[in-house]
Amino acid sequence: MRYMLAIDGGGTKTEVAIAKDTGEIISRSYSGPSNWTTTPRKIAQENMIEGIESALKQVPGIKIDLITAGVAGAARKEWELKEFLESLNIAKEVMVTTDAHIALVGALLGMEGIIVIAGTGSISYGRRDDSERRTGGWGYLLGDEGSAYDVGRRGMIAALKAYDGRGEKTLLLDMFYEYLGQGDVEALIRIIYERAKDIISGFARYVVRSGELGDSVALGILNTASYELSLLGISTAEGLGYQREDQFNLAYTGGFFKAKDIVVDPFVNFIKEKFPDVSIFPAKAEPVVGAIILGKEHLGRR
Repeated sequence: MRYMLAIDGGGTKTEVAIAKDTGEIISRSYSGPSNWTTTPRKIAQENMIEGIESALKQVPGIKIDLITAGVAGAARKEWELKEFLESLNIAKEVMVTTDAHIALVGALLGMEGIIVIAGTGSISYGRRDDSERRTGGWGYLLGDEGSAYDVGRRGMIAALKAYDGRGEKTLLLDMFYEYLGQGDVEALIRIIYERAKDIISGFARYVVRSGELGDSVALGILNTASYELSLLGISTAEGLGYQREDQFNLAYTGGFFKAKDIVVDPFVNFIKEKFPDVSIFPAKAEPVVGAIILGKEHLGRR
C-alpha cells in the first residue's frame, strides 16, 4: 500500500488530506491561508506545515510516497513551492500545480471541461485534449469580478450612496449597520480600511440576504456578478475552441454559488445563451479530491 498527501492551499484556508493509493481518504486537517502570492511567505509555509503535521498525527507510522499540492498563487512559481515541500523530507516525491487545476479535476472527477470558481476571488480554468485555458484570477485589485469581494464592495458602495442620499434607498444600508454594528459611519469606515479584504468579502452574504428579500439594488448587484462569472466560463470555453453547437461539461464551485435562485440560475442562463448544449452542474467533489485523483494517476504510472 502506498500513501499520498494532498494539499489544497487557498487564500482563506489550507486543507490537507492523506489517502491510500486507492483514493480512500484516511486523514484530513485544516489550517490558515497559504496563497503563494498574497499570503506572506513565512505565514503560508507555517500554515502548510501545521496542516501537514496535523494530518500525519492522525495516522501515525505511515510513510508518504507522494505529495500532490494545488496552491493558489503558485502559477509560474511551482518550482519554489516544490523546493519548499521537498525540504520537509516527508515524501519520496512532490508534484505541484495550481488550485484551479485540482479544483477542475475534483469538480469533474477527472473528465475534461471547465470550472468556474467564485469564493473570495474568482477564476475559471479548463482543459480540452492537450490544451488548457485560465480566465480571470487577477486578484481583488485588478479582477475577481463576481467574487464575494466584488459583491461585498459593490454592496457597501450602494449602502454608502444611500446614506449620502445620492443613491437609491436600499436594505443594504440597514445590512451595513447590522454587519458592522451601529455607530458613526466614518468610524465604521476606519474599521473597514484596517482589514479591507476580509471585511468587504464578508458583506457579500448580506447582499445575498437583501436580494432574497427582494431589494432591487442588491438584485442588480447579484445579477451583474452572475453575468461576470458567466463571462469567465464563456471566455474559457472559447479559448479552448468550443463552438456554439458543442456539448461539454462546466462545473461551478465556491461559497458565492450557494445562493441558487438569484446567482446560479442567471449564471446558467447567461452561459446557455452562448452554448445551449453545455452541461452545467455543481462540482462533484472538492479540490483536495482532485489533488488525490492526480496523485493516484501519477502513482499508477510508476
